[in-house]
Amino acid sequence: MVWSDPEIIKLSTQFVTVADEVYMLYPEDQWNLDRVKNDPAHLFFKKFGESVPKENWHHPGTKQGVYMMGPNGEYLEAKFAAAVNSADILARMKRALNRWETLKSERGYQGLPIPPAKPTHPPEITGQLIFRVNSRDLPRGNGDQSGRRITAEEQRNNNVWSDFTKWAWNESWVGLPSIQSFVPKSNQAEEVSQRDLRSIARIALLDNVRGQNPEWREQDIKSISLTMRRINTKNGLQTIQYTGLANISDGRKSYLPTCYGEGIYNPETQRFNSLDLVWIGPRSGSAQFNQRDKDQGPAPMGITLSLFN
Repeated sequence: MVWSDPEIIKLSTQFVTVADEVYMLYPEDQWNLDRVKNDPAHLFFKKFGESVPKENWHHPGTKQGVYMMGPNGEYLEAKFAAAVNSADILARMKRALNRWETLKSERGYQGLPIPPAKPTHPPEITGQLIFRVNSRDLPRGNGDQSGRRITAEEQRNNNVWSDFTKWAWNESWVGLPSIQSFVPKSNQAEEVSQRDLRSIARIALLDNVRGQNPEWREQDIKSISLTMRRINTKNGLQTIQYTGLANISDGRKSYLPTCYGEGIYNPETQRFNSLDLVWIGPRSGSAQFNQRDKDQGPAPMGITLSLFN
């Protein structure tokens, strides 16, 4: 999260930023390396890596890091396992821009303004109703710090973590096929469809605060309900209230949240102006890669679903 540094934000406007799953560009195992050996994306990234100083290119092994390159894969800067030290990243960005000026002169490149772009969702997320999902550990009592991203032991062994990492959070997405399943047909309480609720549970109600966690299986969703009720109509806009419960468990890990939400729906456009759902409850257990081995819980966790317009 060094990208919240004001100087880094300013310099970032001079780069075209790209994020990708580096394992797909440069796999670690031989079978997958053979599979992508002629893939243009792999060849481009491999060519770039061959010009990176050895101490900044993790080979063999994962290539997760921060990389700055020219339009034809020219090396400008690179660091494996970066993005924990804002001063280091800032210095690398400045060096990269200096090298870019030299590269432009040598090769006749013409820099163009980078046009502003509206935020968008991942292309694989589809549907009439798309939610941005955020998960976060919550305090476990007044003054309690046990929901930090890293434990006290980890902090002692690694002093490069900044204050902003002490509270962990993550982001994901979920898309649903129809807006209408979240719109009550009358002023009476109605249930949101189980199809959509189970999609939300399976994909979004995960403990991925600190790392990866696979989707729940259908049989893990013991129960989930969400009641919607129109509570107000003003200036043609309907305010809809949502309350719900979920019980999700696979025998090793679980999440038992309650939900509260509100939406502002425009019947004329048949669209939501806003729609937010907050799920809060105890999670327990751990997955292989979600960094909960030493924090099994139960402990409070919150997940928000916010309409992405």
